[in-house]
Amino acid sequence: MSRYRHVQSVTFGETLLPLPMSVRLSRRAETAPAAGDDEAFATSVQLRPATIAAEVRIRGTAVAEMLELGQQETLSLTVTPTQDGASSRTVTIAGAVLSDVELEYDQASMATARLRFVAEASDGNTNPYTAEDA
Repeated sequence: MSRYRHVQSVTFGETLLPLPMSVRLSRRAETAPAAGDDEAFATSVQLRPATIAAEVRIRGTAVAEMLELGQQETLSLTVTPTQDGASSRTVTIAGAVLSDVELEYDQASMATARLRFVAEASDGNTNPYTAEDA
């Protein structure tokens, strides 16, 4: 398994999210009560459609201030590997919706923005998350 250390670029649709500091991705599927035949114990775990959450921290707030909550685009990020000669990795989240923008102004340092996105398959079957070597 390759390790990655540097977020090279992050885009939301056609918008470049400049100077990325960090990206956090979370794929989660909530459990659902198993449909059964009235047995006392469920014999399998069933999951609801997966939700994918992403949090991107960037330096500067200008781009974050221009984005609209509820805006839906493809979120894409590229990370570089720690090993020489290894391939970069591109992660794409189709249909990501901007759900939260948090701006932070610290004393004597550059302002930062934290952007939160969420995505889930509209049909409940397809996966909006893809990752591949660049």
